[in-house]
Amino acid sequence: MCMAVLAVYPQGKTLHFGVGAVDAPEAATFTLASCTDAAIVAEQLLAWLEAAGFSGDQLEFIVTSGHLTEGPSGIYRWTQSAQSAEPWAGELCTVLSEYLSCPVYLIDPASSAECHRHALVTGTPAIQRPYFADYFIFKYLAREEALRRGLKQREGRFIVAHLDTVNQLGAVVGTRVVDCLTSADEGPFALYHSGGLPFDEILRICDSAPQREQALQALTENGGLRGYLGLENIADFYSQRDEQSELIRQALVYQIAKEIGALAAALQGQVDAIICAGELARFEPLIAELTARVGFVAPLVAVPGQQGVSALLAGARRVWEKEPIMNLS
Repeated sequence: MCMAVLAVYPQGKTLHFGVGAVDAPEAATFTLASCTDAAIVAEQLLAWLEAAGFSGDQLEFIVTSGHLTEGPSGIYRWTQSAQSAEPWAGELCTVLSEYLSCPVYLIDPASSAECHRHALVTGTPAIQRPYFADYFIFKYLAREEALRRGLKQREGRFIVAHLDTVNQLGAVVGTRVVDCLTSADEGPFALYHSGGLPFDEILRICDSAPQREQALQALTENGGLRGYLGLENIADFYSQRDEQSELIRQALVYQIAKEIGALAAALQGQVDAIICAGELARFEPLIAELTARVGFVAPLVAVPGQQGVSALLAGARRVWEKEPIMNLS
């Protein structure tokens, strides 16, 4: 069997991965608990690899992503001593790398160094705006759309909305993510995440919760579509047809559209396309409703399906093409 690559992408409560040739990988997912033991997950993944017929000597390297506290975008070589804002993913990659005896590369990890400096300022010096979105997905989709449009990569100006179990939106200029937001912070709500909430009500929930973990659970596990409609799967987004369900669906589209409009302002209205991807992009009614609201900004392009593994495998191709590799400090 020819040399292969392993792509590992944790998102929310799910671990997505693909293994094999870049153009024809075998893919699967694992469900993650709220507090996950990386060693246990690694054992499950390794057992799946063995059952699928892959051994360590067939894997050339592992690709994943994460967040940096500083530094430019690009491809980084992971080391066990590396400092990253993704400790759990780092622990998982360390276990996998040791067992499989192959290197790990981070593909386009998020970094505040890319953001416009205005985008990191809040209303209080004690808090900095978060930048922990999946930059590698934003950049992959922007590269693909620039190529499709015949644009040079440095010329493209895109708004990317990856709408899945976690909703993430970013403004991409060339190869830089200049602003971003997710359902885990200020963005639109998602399957479990509550998204941006009124400040006083967040304080009320925190005051009423006996411990910090209970407050976080209310906001990040029992909010969103699960909290309103009891949904546990994005595939059930249009399964309920009652008036309340329709209201919540329309509210989600409304919130996504508002944030796309905000990112259009961040790009000074100069937008080549709005790229809508993720599992929610499979639903034609949602795409039609979103287009009706934001189509005046730029053409909306739908890329249905979860894009994390595809983006990482595209990064693997860049490793093979000898793109410069940076070291984490």
